[in-house]
Amino acid sequence: MQKRLLSRISEKMQRIGSLRPLPADAIKRLHEEMRLLHTYHSNAIEGNTLTLSETKLVLETGITIGGKALAD
Repeated sequence: MQKRLLSRISEKMQRIGSLRPLPADAIKRLHEEMRLLHTYHSNAIEGNTLTLSETKLVLETGITIGGKALAD
């Protein structure tokens, strides 16, 4: 089983390697997605009640969500 797992990992690493370098627009999208997810999860840990889509809206527009506390 370990041999099969190592083989699968190796295949996936080769596939990922073949996709490099990533296009600049793909890197930009990945950074934006990581920023959104990091912000959403960090805020959730602190008790923030914003949904993922609300968090995205706040990050993109800077506008707060109606009916939510400013602390959120």
